Amino acid sequence: MAKQYSETRERAMQPATLIRAGSWAAIAAGVLLAADVAAHVLFGVDDTFRSARLWGMPPELWHIPGIAGVVLALFGLMTIYARQAREAGWLGLVGFVLLFIGTVVGPAYSVIFHAIFLPALEQAAPTLVEGFLKSPNPASVVRGVVVMAVGLGLGGLLFGLATVRARVLPLTGGWLFVAGALLAAAEPVMPFAQLGSRLGFALGFVILGYGIRPKP
Repeated sequence: MAKQYSETRERAMQPATLIRAGSWAAIAAGVLLAADVAAHVLFGVDDTFRSARLWGMPPELWHIPGIAGVVLALFGLMTIYARQAREAGWLGLVGFVLLFIGTVVGPAYSVIFHAIFLPALEQAAPTLVEGFLKSPNPASVVRGVVVMAVGLGLGGLLFGLATVRARVLPLTGGWLFVAGALLAAAEPVMPFAQLGSRLGFALGFVILGYGIRPKP
């Protein structure tokens, strides 16, 4: 009987443990993404391989906060949605799916591509990389318009509004997602909007991550 009670209690504790881990993942993701934004602003770091040459450091090191932040954000986003899935309804589900795909295809692709593949390609074919960076290409147009506008823009907007409507988590976090989504949608025509979008999502993850912590 005591063994059965212990097993039942252990199973009951598992969701709280996962939510706690997701909470810390969301908070850490927000901090890391904010640090990535700070690096862009303070040190003039951009998303090309040249920015990684600052102080002679390897390109991978400059993008570690961004890469780690995006990975943790995916886990944190799943936990945030799970915490309010019932109250968020279909609006929250659609927003979550679009935002999750937009995060994978957009920021994750951009950070990893510019941190790892472009530096290696520069060593193998510097002329090719120079032309790639100077001329617009269909891939960048598709990523900018479709992924940023539909994935991060529409997805973040719907998920943020669903969070505000659900009233389970801090409303400020939901509104920050809305602001980040609107700026992400404007990124193709407003280059500096990308930094504002990243900061909005970063602060939103910190606030929502704090809000989903299990109560003691």
